[in-house]
Amino acid sequence: MPINTFWTANDKIPIAQKRVSVPSENGLEYSAGQKIMISVPPTIQYIQPKESYLQLDVKLALPANASGVTANGIPTRLMLDEALGAQVLIRDLRIYSGGVGNVLLEEYQNYNIITALKYDYETNDTLRAKRALTEGSLNHSVECRGTCGTTTSQQNDCVTNPYFKGHSGSSISASFQNDDFQTVKCLLPINTGIFQNDKVFPVLMTEGLKLEIILERDTNVFRNLDQSLENRKLNANPIFHSINGSDDAPTNASTAGTFASFYVTRDNNMTGTPQVPFVIGEKLGFVKTDGTDETTFSADPIISQIDYDSGAGDFGLVKITCDPAINFATNPPLNRQYVLYSRSDIGSPTYTVSNVELILQQLTMPDGYTRKMMSMMKEGGSMNYDFLSFTNYKYSQLSSDTVANIRLPFNQSRAKAVLCIPVDATNRDADDSARGDGTYLINSEAHDVANYSDRSGLVGITDNLTNYQFFYDGKLNPSRKVSTAKLSAKNSIDQQPLIELEKALAQSKIIPYSFRSFQSNFCVGRALSLQDGVYDTRGKDFNLQVEYDTAGDFNHLWNCWISHVRRIVFAGGGIQLLV
Repeated sequence: MPINTFWTANDKIPIAQKRVSVPSENGLEYSAGQKIMISVPPTIQYIQPKESYLQLDVKLALPANASGVTANGIPTRLMLDEALGAQVLIRDLRIYSGGVGNVLLEEYQNYNIITALKYDYETNDTLRAKRALTEGSLNHSVECRGTCGTTTSQQNDCVTNPYFKGHSGSSISASFQNDDFQTVKCLLPINTGIFQNDKVFPVLMTEGLKLEIILERDTNVFRNLDQSLENRKLNANPIFHSINGSDDAPTNASTAGTFASFYVTRDNNMTGTPQVPFVIGEKLGFVKTDGTDETTFSADPIISQIDYDSGAGDFGLVKITCDPAINFATNPPLNRQYVLYSRSDIGSPTYTVSNVELILQQLTMPDGYTRKMMSMMKEGGSMNYDFLSFTNYKYSQLSSDTVANIRLPFNQSRAKAVLCIPVDATNRDADDSARGDGTYLINSEAHDVANYSDRSGLVGITDNLTNYQFFYDGKLNPSRKVSTAKLSAKNSIDQQPLIELEKALAQSKIIPYSFRSFQSNFCVGRALSLQDGVYDTRGKDFNLQVEYDTAGDFNHLWNCWISHVRRIVFAGGGIQLLV
């Protein structure tokens, strides 16, 4: 009888770990659309990929003249995406092997779209706080929270925002300049198959690695503070109080004629100058709390000073002074019935990325281990390295197409799931994107009044989608159409598409902690296997069939991501990639 081999003794290998930095090789500073190249030398030998990060600095800027003041004299506060942070700046990412072959190991077209899906669904309070510390994303500010029943905002921090300096003191009169934008240091995990794998990666076997990063254009990466916009969470904005600052006998604008200053209520935590979302030089607008009766002016009001008047009202009020003096043409604001919003046109803002370097966790193996492995390769042996990756297949759909059959030319041998994200394909400038002007209406929350997306081109939209169904392996999957009519109505929820999406996310190793973004980032998901299973898509005709009740409001660009297991085969003759 053979000896019972249930218990086995394995050789323990002593491993040393240290952090090494690999700087970018083709420049010190980068702007929108430029390419960042990073080459990892084979001398690093082994790395722990999941503990490796991309480190960089980011600074934003408005169009400015020589003195640093915005060219049109109308500044405003800007930041990057509240959920993605600096990840929003990465449009495409490719990873090549080193040496002569330069084998393309992974390619992510529109990397920020799949990362937005991951960060919107694989999220909780802990992860949001961690990303706000390291990745340049934002977290909800209690100091600036709304008190009028609006939904929670992740981009409401005007006190400790990392992208710009906050107000300090009881009187603000200094003009906002580009020097008020701050340099943000970011440490980004690289959300690709190789760099999210927990298995040690042998860099010496690929003769090094090369990372190629294409930066996103500068039209859809900027965001404004939510409480300064007309089209997002309107009732979280500062509320007009009066001209005279009296709680007992407030003077409305309709009875004051031309005036230079006015007060805002203490609602929405307007209890001091730090909580005011506006800056000196910003152009103001007034609109009724229900979104109607927008005020017009004989001359645009520009903020010249912000003060905290401790003697106003019963507990003190924030006072805003404008130059030129305010003279209303129509719809003068009434006490507690109108809110303020920013009318500043941000023009063509820019961002600068600098000090880019790849931080790697290098593992030092014993010399004997490497020699033994190389000897086995020379004797005809091979080594396989598996990792979960994503490939993006795009499909353009016109808004007038009420029925579409989307062909998906998959050819992966070990597929896990499909994630189809229909993004708004409208070409907008930076100002319209940041303000949510003419963008997709996310939902019909009554207290928000208007909640339009400021992430167009990055997130999925339902846009009147009625139902969908996949066709592959000669049959419809699932057997009945999946209804999305309630999701498209924006006032309710469909169960089945979220169940399908949860399975697809789990199979793609995106842990669905939260479905809070089911309206703001819509995705059609389909798991092709369960547990650790895989599905061979080769030779099969894949189609996504979608139907719309009425024509959509926007053209769509479907980003159809298939998650699949890739294998790098290391052999004596080189490396081979199996998809």
